[in-house]
Order: sequence, then C-alpha cells, then structure tokens
Amino acid sequence: MSAIATEFEQGSSNMSLYTFGSTLPTPTVTSNIELANDFYGQSAVTLTEFDYNSTSTSLGGQNACALEGFEDQAYHDGSGTYPAVGDYVYSDSSGNTPLTSNRSYKFGNGTQSGGYLNIGASGVVSMDGNCR
Repeated sequence: MSAIATEFEQGSSNMSLYTFGSTLPTPTVTSNIELANDFYGQSAVTLTEFDYNSTSTSLGGQNACALEGFEDQAYHDGSGTYPAVGDYVYSDSSGNTPLTSNRSYKFGNGTQSGGYLNIGASGVVSMDGNCR
C-alpha cells in the first residue's frame, strides 16, 4: 500500500485503492479491487500528447528537419506543449515505451516548419531546436 501511495504522491493515511485506480491512464478498477490485475504495469504519470514524425534519423537537427510531416503522436512528461531538454518522451500514452535512444525526431503541428528532438538514454530529450 505504501508503494502505491508513493506513486500517487499521497499520504499514508486514509488511502483508497478505488480512488487511486480511477486516476490511472487505463482505469480498470470496478467494484472488486485486485492489486496485481488493476495496478500492475500502470503509473500515475500524466503525459502530454504532441505530433511528430516517427521516422528517426541519426543524431542531428538537420537530418530530422528534412523529414516530411507530423502524422504520428508521441507523449512527454514536461509542462509545455512540446518536449524540452530533460523531458522524457514516449511513443505510448502510458509511458512504457520511450523513443529510441541516440536518434533524432522532427515534431510540430503541421503548419510550421517545426523543430527537432535529440533523444538520449531512456527516452530523455538531450537537445532540441527549431527547423528553418
């Protein structure tokens, strides 16, 4: 119970698994609560969706900026619309699959030239910049 309370950044008194479960990205809690089935593999992490091109290139903004379009969606843990250096970036909304390390990706909204992300270890943004 304390590990679940820690994940949800809650105190250790008056814990409610039903309340915790209802805030999961994929709520599975109904009337019978089962720790293994309802909470395994899930997290209380909230991620922000953004458009990007899932075709990665070798590291470097110029290579990524040459890619066409932003037809795919990725997710980041930062507070902005788009990821910034230090944010973690994932290909899935549950945050289980980080983008490939040591690769660059183009991101944007389809109406601008967009920007690029260099992805370091474990899906963390190591560098970002604008495409021109």
